[in-house]
Amino acid sequence: MQPATGKSSEEAAAGLRERVRRLEPWYHTLDLGQGVVTRGMFDLRPFVDRYGLPQVSGKRVLDVGTFDGFWAFELERRGAVVTSLDLDRIQQLDWPPRLRPAEDGGRGETFRLAREALGSSVERVGCSIYDATPERLGGVFDLVFCGSVLIHLRDPMLALERMARLCSGRLILAEEYSRLLAAFKFVRGAEFRGDSPWSTWWIPTVATWLRMVHTAGFEDVRRHSRFNMSFRAQRGGVPHVVVHARGTAA
Repeated sequence: MQPATGKSSEEAAAGLRERVRRLEPWYHTLDLGQGVVTRGMFDLRPFVDRYGLPQVSGKRVLDVGTFDGFWAFELERRGAVVTSLDLDRIQQLDWPPRLRPAEDGGRGETFRLAREALGSSVERVGCSIYDATPERLGGVFDLVFCGSVLIHLRDPMLALERMARLCSGRLILAEEYSRLLAAFKFVRGAEFRGDSPWSTWWIPTVATWLRMVHTAGFEDVRRHSRFNMSFRAQRGGVPHVVVHARGTAA
């Protein structure tokens, strides 16, 4: 016979696993402990080193578009005090009109379950980056992190301007870039993808991403890395560029 504590642990893991299953599909692959790993559309764990995360212990960090919370929990694990930003309703998402679903519903359940399972203290704020201000979020941040969000926004420049007002330290931006236009190295352009089934609006070139970040108000803008992010539905993965920049918000 197994000890009661062992049985209790097994029951807790089984309960967590069932709660995770009920919330499928997940966007992020997350290790929630107790042998429970979510089956996410994207598994970011192999790519963490590509982002060039700085020392964040004791720093105030904003995770823009947190979804299930992979980066929020990773940054918290490294010692940051993290605020995560995302929308609370499906109809609040920046859908192209022809792709907007008729139904509505809540968002954030997966984040809340992961937060509970991990014993996390990350604060999730239901707010669009378009409406995010230092006043609303309690000041500026030492690090603003935004991963694979801007391609899904109708107005990525407005989002970058809002991030510039919130960033007193470093910006880390990771986004898909255009393979189609990559041959034109100095062209500042973007593919329009407003009819994409993935609710993608724009796919800029690397040079365009850099110019957009600078135009929004950041300094010392540079390309940190490029890599292909694995995605189960796309052969060869999704090309991503990681941009680092310095914020000037007071």
